[in-house]
Amino acid sequence: MKILMVVMLSFILIFGLGTAGVQAQDESGESFDSFDKFQQVLYYLKNHHVDDPTYDKLLQGAINGMLEEVDPYSYYLTPDEYEEMQIEFEGHFGGIGIRIIMREGKLTIVSPIKGTPGDRVGLQAQDVITHVEGKPTSEMTQKEAVDMMRGEPGTVVNITVDREDAEKPLKFEITRADIEIPYVTSEMQTDEIGYISVAEFAEDVGLKVRKALTGFESKGAQAVILDLRSNPGGLLNEAVKVASNFIKDGTIVSARQREGEPQIYEASSEIRSVNMPLVVLVNGGSASASEIVAAAVRDHERGTLVGTKTFGKGTVQRVIPLEDGSAVKMTIARYYTPDEEYIHEKGIEPDVTIEYDAEAEKDPQIQKAIEILNQKIEENSMKQAG
Repeated sequence: MKILMVVMLSFILIFGLGTAGVQAQDESGESFDSFDKFQQVLYYLKNHHVDDPTYDKLLQGAINGMLEEVDPYSYYLTPDEYEEMQIEFEGHFGGIGIRIIMREGKLTIVSPIKGTPGDRVGLQAQDVITHVEGKPTSEMTQKEAVDMMRGEPGTVVNITVDREDAEKPLKFEITRADIEIPYVTSEMQTDEIGYISVAEFAEDVGLKVRKALTGFESKGAQAVILDLRSNPGGLLNEAVKVASNFIKDGTIVSARQREGEPQIYEASSEIRSVNMPLVVLVNGGSASASEIVAAAVRDHERGTLVGTKTFGKGTVQRVIPLEDGSAVKMTIARYYTPDEEYIHEKGIEPDVTIEYDAEAEKDPQIQKAIEILNQKIEENSMKQAG
């Protein structure tokens, strides 16, 4: 329906319509009675608006309006914005290092990227950005806000946020930096416990996790921590591959579109899974693909979730390139956990809830994970001895 409407709107803007309007049907058989109202508004804008907007601007506005009407995750990207999205997925861009969405009309931080300026000044998941450089974000699109916060490294941007537990708005002066995202980092946390942090589900993340696990095995690791805190998501197929590193077989996630049978994503046979005890760290910035992995681990009883409740994004988007270099990012499906749960706007409660304390000498969530895994290692040793 949306594609048909875009085509018809393009026809209207370029060729015009007769006074009788247009009669049409979409693929489902639903009728469009008329585009008379649209044509009338177009006429008044072109002939009476003080700024004489171009047809291109009006068409882009019409497309934006359609997409923003249906859900906060569907939107139009100009050629420059689409190119920037591709650059960002390469892991390199200038800015402050935060992930944002529009939630109920508010520009909301999904998560700061670890080690970036936004993270260092103390921005948090669920913070609502109300102003950028003194301009209210309520009057911006998500992309306009992103454009204002991006910029040359070394330059400064000022933002104001509302935080649920803060008595008044918080103001931050942030120096932009060259943001390079190390999507997967790993180290031995103890002599027996490996630690893997996944910042985002970009290309090849599943194989990079596999490589880290192979390294742990060579060092005699007996358990692993998978850190998905403040990970806003990414590619669905990479979420399946990451989960497959720990789940040998069975359903990882199912995606349901408007029509047709659900698409079932099984554990990948291309990934060799490990059977060592597992803790997955999550928080309010763990969203989308992170929640797919966390839910699969939970539903398969494959490990323990530690931290705080996740963000709650249970929809799948597809980026559709257009001929002029622009693109449409559109919600195409809802995803369900292996136990058929739809976690959208609900999130996932961890098995063990423990808050993060930035002032603590050691990360309390990691310390709890180590405690749990040491107990699992001891239990496994006793079984083998017995």
